[in-house]
Amino acid sequence: MAGRKRIKGTKLFKTLVTGVIITVLAIGALAFVGVGAIRHDAAVVAVKSSARGVSGAVTVLVNAITSSNDEIGSKSLVSLKPKVLRATFTRMLKKHERLASVIISDGTGMRYMLSRRNDGMMEVMPDSMNTTSLKWTYVKPDGAEISVGQEYPLSRYSAGRALANEFIHLKPGEVNWRSANNFQAPGRAWLSASTLIQSNGKNYMVSYLFPVEAVISHLGAAEKGDAEKVFLYWTNGKVLPVSDGSGQGNGMAEALEVDKLTDPVIVAASEMLAKSKSNRTAPFNYSVNGEVWWSYVLPLSVFGDTMALGVAMPRKNIVSTLTSDSFLQIFGGILVVLAGVILFVLYKNRGRIEAIGLGQKRPNTAADILHMIHEGETRTVEFKQTLRFNLKAGKNGKEIEHASLKTVAGFMNSDGGTLLIGVADSGEVAGFEEDKFENEDKALLHFNNLVNQYIGTEFARYLDTSIITVEGKQILRAYCLPSSAPAILASGKSEEFYVRSGPASRSLTLSQFYEWLQNH
Repeated sequence: MAGRKRIKGTKLFKTLVTGVIITVLAIGALAFVGVGAIRHDAAVVAVKSSARGVSGAVTVLVNAITSSNDEIGSKSLVSLKPKVLRATFTRMLKKHERLASVIISDGTGMRYMLSRRNDGMMEVMPDSMNTTSLKWTYVKPDGAEISVGQEYPLSRYSAGRALANEFIHLKPGEVNWRSANNFQAPGRAWLSASTLIQSNGKNYMVSYLFPVEAVISHLGAAEKGDAEKVFLYWTNGKVLPVSDGSGQGNGMAEALEVDKLTDPVIVAASEMLAKSKSNRTAPFNYSVNGEVWWSYVLPLSVFGDTMALGVAMPRKNIVSTLTSDSFLQIFGGILVVLAGVILFVLYKNRGRIEAIGLGQKRPNTAADILHMIHEGETRTVEFKQTLRFNLKAGKNGKEIEHASLKTVAGFMNSDGGTLLIGVADSGEVAGFEEDKFENEDKALLHFNNLVNQYIGTEFARYLDTSIITVEGKQILRAYCLPSSAPAILASGKSEEFYVRSGPASRSLTLSQFYEWLQNH
């Protein structure tokens, strides 16, 4: 039975050690995952907020566009008369300095376009005499008209089809941004913003053309939040940096192929966007020179060569102190130190822990006692026939009590054990009737008082006593746990220190006691 209990005690120690290791690993893993989740959520919120904040600059232009719809009015679109449209659009172009051109179209294609020139306006409309060409008219500041040839390549068919397709896909209330280079002279980059207006129950599309610089200037001055990079991205792979600290985005703005970009962050973001369509709908992260960046593109188009506003921000601008790499390193170090301390304490108290494991199966029944008796006296089991009665002298004797007490002290200073009082050295169940206690309570009280008086009341917590009836005889079972401090037995005017040595308790000399202290 002792062997089986010993295994139970060892298992308890191993279980505690394993539990500490698993707990530390679990806490570390949860902290890592938790911080990662916090980082992710914070990054998503920050990068989206930044993109929306920057897009507010574009909204200024959008608001100008939607208010311009009221300036056009239903009367201008009733007959689509060039002079009426010219007057209306001229006022708009003069009012909005950044606006370069205005185009009216419907499902059949272009119906009218008026563009700003340095010294007048250029009017373009379908040629009623030739279904494949456009009519170009230069309008002087004084209103004089001069019929001119085609100012720059502009195909009536291609332009009309592009506008018609956009018209079909656009819904009321939407604003669609797209490239408009095919509607203006080459040499500059152009963007258009299109929206629907209604006249007499019929929809028309109004497209407002801006030089890219006009949009860029708004974006460059916008509140960027934590973003450090802003760019425009087209699904054809071209990118227009707004402000990247390297000079790109300054001067004459032009969308570039990725291989012509110089900013490594925008290059990496563009490659991620080209690699996966999912990155065009949700924030994503990537690494540049060992630093983690987050990007998000906010679509500005609903049809055509989809254009989006992109922002990029380093993770260091997002994470707080509690989610930084330094915090994780410090927290991990603290966990390791804490685990080390706990494991050290467990190791130093291994004997007591294993004894607690043994205590979970302490002998509490007659069958347990008989099994222990059958195994015989060992390092953790000892028999005493009486507690105070000297069978040879025929009377009570202090030496008999001292024998039981030194066994208890020896158990407490070793690995714990069980003292059975009422069992002869031969293993005979004799009972301790010769001690002549009035009742069981008196016997237990006397034994516990002896321990308190000669070993110390502070050691009572390491002792569990009980009276168990075995084969009609009463046995006092004293179960001892290893103590955390030396259990010293008072003997007259001297003090004794006992440990278990095989099936007996051995007294240590002063030098042996010192050596014992060094090892415990």
